[in-house]
Amino acid sequence: MDTVFLASDGTLRAEGKPLGENVLGYLGHRIRLEKGYTLRSFFKMLAAFPVLSRLSPFWPSLLAQVEQSPLKDCRYDAFEFLQLARTVEMVGFPGKPRLEIFISFHGLAGEETGELRFLQLEHLLDMPLKLGRLKHVVFGDHVDVLTFETFYTLFEMIDTIGWELSFHGTPETCELRR
Repeated sequence: MDTVFLASDGTLRAEGKPLGENVLGYLGHRIRLEKGYTLRSFFKMLAAFPVLSRLSPFWPSLLAQVEQSPLKDCRYDAFEFLQLARTVEMVGFPGKPRLEIFISFHGLAGEETGELRFLQLEHLLDMPLKLGRLKHVVFGDHVDVLTFETFYTLFEMIDTIGWELSFHGTPETCELRR
């Protein structure tokens, strides 16, 4: 599978060359993040490739929030970084099993994950962004958790971050402090 490299300045490269206007043709490609990639880098990518922000109705208001945010030092000290994480859950085994597969976007401090929805976007922009491993959880008589290497596509990243950040909107005066 082909790979798209996401640079901290918002540019995208494939096969060693900058992507042109046809960025939509790369949505199914796996991604690799440049060292130092942050949530702000992600928003720079959306600004550089406006067609990507048309993939979700949430992006226009989120981009407006980014434009109104400080230009640096937008961090939430309780998290070390932000992470995309793929989870596969096998539920109901033995019995009538079902398989649930999803990608989440959350903050991480050590091994503890934290929700982002109660935080203002301006507190997250300069947080490092990382791609997590796949966690396979089997619920049954006992719970087994296995972790594996995995990859994420450009579309999965855009869709997951947009979905999670769409829950933002808590007025700053009501923001939960930890």
